[in-house]
Amino acid sequence: MDIRISRHARRRLKERKIVYDEIVEAINNPDEITPSIKERLNYHKTIGSKHLKVTCKKDHEGMVIITVVDKKV
Repeated sequence: MDIRISRHARRRLKERKIVYDEIVEAINNPDEITPSIKERLNYHKTIGSKHLKVTCKKDHEGMVIITVVDKKV
């Protein structure tokens, strides 16, 4: 699956020091998937001391990462 990252999500990754591999892990092996607005999905994953929420939208080319949020566990 082709994973593209929006400009907004790229900024959030940099600000929050989240690496691409963590995003892929959250999408491929989520702890939970919840619906979001505008036909988007939230992929939740706890990795170490971080809980990630990756908001994505599927399209004809694969998946677009809209934003990424992390919280300390």
